[in-house]
Amino acid sequence: MEPGDRNNVDAVLQASVSANRRLYERIRRYNEIMCDALKELMKEDFDEKKQETLLAVIENLMESMKLTAEQAMAAIKIPEADQEKYLARIR
Repeated sequence: MEPGDRNNVDAVLQASVSANRRLYERIRRYNEIMCDALKELMKEDFDEKKQETLLAVIENLMESMKLTAEQAMAAIKIPEADQEKYLARIR
């Protein structure tokens, strides 16, 4: 496969799915074997995307926790020099 071939394949698949969405939906609903085969074929991509999404959620949660912790420490007037040891626990 040439370097640009993957982009060409992706473009063809996108065009095909767009043009044949109803057909793909019917196949997905009525032909579980075909649907399972497609899922198996795409499993690695789905797993990778799930993992990336989960990491992003965790990072956002941690950042949110950090901001909340910083706000709480400021409200109860914990010295800035001591705040880092508390923040280290949520990193």
